[in-house]
Amino acid sequence: MVVRLRVFFLLFCTLSLFCSSIHAQVECGKLRESQLYNRKEITEPNEYTWIGRAGYGDWNNNSAEFISLSVLIKPRYAIIPASYVIGENVTAPTFILFGDWRASDKFFLLGHCRSDKRIRQCTPPPQLVDIEDLVVHPGYISSELQYNLALAKLVRSVEFSDFVQPICLPPAEKEKGNHIAQTLEIAGFKKSFLKEKVWQEDEYYRQKFKVTTTSLQFCNSKMLVPVRLTENNLCAVRDKRKLLFHGSPLMGIEVVDEQPKNFYLIGILNAMITYPSSEIDSFVILRIYPFRNWILNNIED
Repeated sequence: MVVRLRVFFLLFCTLSLFCSSIHAQVECGKLRESQLYNRKEITEPNEYTWIGRAGYGDWNNNSAEFISLSVLIKPRYAIIPASYVIGENVTAPTFILFGDWRASDKFFLLGHCRSDKRIRQCTPPPQLVDIEDLVVHPGYISSELQYNLALAKLVRSVEFSDFVQPICLPPAEKEKGNHIAQTLEIAGFKKSFLKEKVWQEDEYYRQKFKVTTTSLQFCNSKMLVPVRLTENNLCAVRDKRKLLFHGSPLMGIEVVDEQPKNFYLIGILNAMITYPSSEIDSFVILRIYPFRNWILNNIED
């Protein structure tokens, strides 16, 4: 599909620690080590800058909805679950909002500011970029999870800043089975199944928390409804707290010379399994490593 170019981005900067130029150095998976250990559940405004909210509908008349997340991997490309692109009763997304720190339907605001321990942090307004084309993995079947992947091509490159940068793809030498029984970070926005959200103010901000990855056998034992999982999938668990939008990234860290260098994308959230009788929630992740070549083959330089 072809969508006319509409980009809304106004630079807004206040006297805060995070004011920066949109011409900041371009990197992938930018990592600030101090943020890894701060034990906060609300991200910093310049943390996990590759997360975008996928918009459905016409943003011109305020009818757009946000029902999934996307992950920026290149200036004009983002990853999104295929189940939110095609299928019965599914409308394809038309734009993506990058640099969004606080989830709001009023996304033309001049950024957001939040005070924490007497430190005021602010962001510029998010960038709204239309989607030019969507490519769904040819193996995708709506009833299964092992190929639930699509690639969104944007009408133009996003403007990189401290608040909008891509994440790295998995390194080519990473093995498929090297993330079992690890503690990793996942980030995104909280999801509500109620029409009217009844949240505290902090719950609207981008969240991060740690999960522990498991074997597929353990994951399958927690599912009351059988779902076919393969080596393309990864499972994770954590104690019950909050649900995240599908498409939320699960991330690993590349370490060089005993120093954390950058984040890379391990997978995206495809499904969550939660039961009232269980003390934990289970996350079904689609690995990105098996699709690395497919992604690169569908990206134009």
